[in-house]
Amino acid sequence: MPKRLIRRKRRTRRGNEVEEQKPSTGRMEKPRAAHGAFYRFGPVLTMPGVFDESGGASRKHNSGDAGADNVKMAALADRLQPALPVTLKVSGKGEQSRDSAKATTVRLEGRTDADFDGGSFETQNVRVSAAQGCGACAEGDPCIRARGVLLARYQVTTTVTLPSADDFPELTSCQKARVQHAIDTVLAPHEQQHVEAFRRYNGAIRTPFDVNLCRSEFDSTIRSMFDSQESARRADAQDASDRLDPFHFDVDIDCEEPPEEGESSTEEGGESEAGASTEEQTELPRNEPEPEHS
Repeated sequence: MPKRLIRRKRRTRRGNEVEEQKPSTGRMEKPRAAHGAFYRFGPVLTMPGVFDESGGASRKHNSGDAGADNVKMAALADRLQPALPVTLKVSGKGEQSRDSAKATTVRLEGRTDADFDGGSFETQNVRVSAAQGCGACAEGDPCIRARGVLLARYQVTTTVTLPSADDFPELTSCQKARVQHAIDTVLAPHEQQHVEAFRRYNGAIRTPFDVNLCRSEFDSTIRSMFDSQESARRADAQDASDRLDPFHFDVDIDCEEPPEEGESSTEEGGESEAGASTEEQTELPRNEPEPEHS
C-alpha cells in the first residue's frame, strides 16, 4: 500500500496575526551553487571596504541592492589574498648517532659509549599573520609572519665497560689484587666523569622564533633551526668528554706472594735441625790420634 503523504500546516504568530505556512512538498530542493574562488582558501581574514574599524558593517544592505552587492563582492574576492591558516604545527625526530671515549693505562683500558638519540622537536603556540618582504613567493604561497616556540628534547644513553683482574691470567694473586684495586678506585671514577660529560646533551629546550617567510618554507626553516641546535649540543657534550683525556696511570704490581700454609713451618724446622747438628759438631771434642810408642 503506498504511503500517504501527510501534510501539516505550520502556524506562526506575528503580533496579533496568525500566519499559516505551507507544508513542505518533500521534494528535493535545488542545490546551492558552489562557493567561488573567494571562499576556496577558507575564512577571509579581512574585508576592506565592507567592514569599518569597529568591526560592524560600513553600510546597510537590503534586498533591493543584493544583486549589486554580489557583483561587488565577487570583484573584491579577486583582489584579496588567499586566506592564511590560523595555526601551524611541525614535529619530527633527529638522526641517532654513537660516540666513544677511552681511558688507557699501561695495562688497563676503560671505555664509555654514548648513544645520542638525535633529539625530537615540535612547534607550540604558533601564530600566523600576513606579512611582506618575503621575496619571490609562488602564486598561492602567501608571505607570512610566524611566531611561536620550538620545543626540543634530547636524551643520551651511556654504557661503561671496565676490565677485570681475571682478564690477566698470567698475574699472580697479589698482582691481580692490585690491578682490581686500581680499576675500582682510579679507572672506574674516571669513566664516570665521561658519563657526566656526555649527559650534558640531555634536556628539553624551548626556543622562541619570529620569522617572515613564504608559507611553503616554514617546515624546512623549523627543521633547520632544530638541526643546528642538536648538532651544537652534541658537539658540546663530546668536547667535554674529550677534555678528560688522555688519561694514563701506572699500576705497581711489584709484590711477593705470601707463603702457603705448612710451607713456612717446614722451612723453619729444617733450619732448626741444621742449626742443632752444627752445634753438636761444635760441642763434640775432636779425637786426636794416640802417640806412637817406639
